[in-house]
Amino acid sequence: MILQSWICTPPLRGRKKPDSGAGDDAVSPVVGVMLMLVVTIIIAAIVSSFAGGLGSTSEKAPVATLDIKMFAGPNEKNVTIEHLGGDSLATKDLKIVSSFTVPEKWGSSELEKSGCLIKHTIDGSLAPVKENAIDTEVPGYPFTPQVTNDDSIVSTRTAEKTFGTATLVPGGRLTFNRDNFLGFETGVYSKYGFGEGVTVNVMIVHTGNGKVLFDKDVIVPW
Repeated sequence: MILQSWICTPPLRGRKKPDSGAGDDAVSPVVGVMLMLVVTIIIAAIVSSFAGGLGSTSEKAPVATLDIKMFAGPNEKNVTIEHLGGDSLATKDLKIVSSFTVPEKWGSSELEKSGCLIKHTIDGSLAPVKENAIDTEVPGYPFTPQVTNDDSIVSTRTAEKTFGTATLVPGGRLTFNRDNFLGFETGVYSKYGFGEGVTVNVMIVHTGNGKVLFDKDVIVPW
């Protein structure tokens, strides 16, 4: 923005400079500087107001105490997330990441895929439909990481019961099929070695602000 245009006129030699113009040369630069200061102050106020508005609309991070129960035996094939206290959690804002490394042996037999990582993510922002279920035909399954969310019933306490529609309230729980939760056939023990004493890392993230609500190595009993 051009605030003022200046034209420089050299004084005439041998002629006295009129007194009437003496004040203009002194006042004009001062007016220009004042205008620039006013514009600068206005811009700074607008920027500050905008930044303050952004800060006030940021989503508050929820606080919740969670626990996970998981078993390796054939009689209990579910994984349960329990809400022990804190804020209610809309499952559409949650992402569950599980990581399991195939052990060296199952019993006395060495496992071919020993040391291979199986990582699976359940994303509540995905529509809870069959089309978003685990794809067992994907190349490298189950060692190819997948992000899924099928139409399984996970809650019985709220009107909406699927992950992504249900709300996890204090004192409530979400229940998943173990295979769907971990992303592989956990009952094929001789191939993946999912048995008593194995460790599964489970991380639950609130996607609205990136806060990690739960991050724990779960030692699985039989």
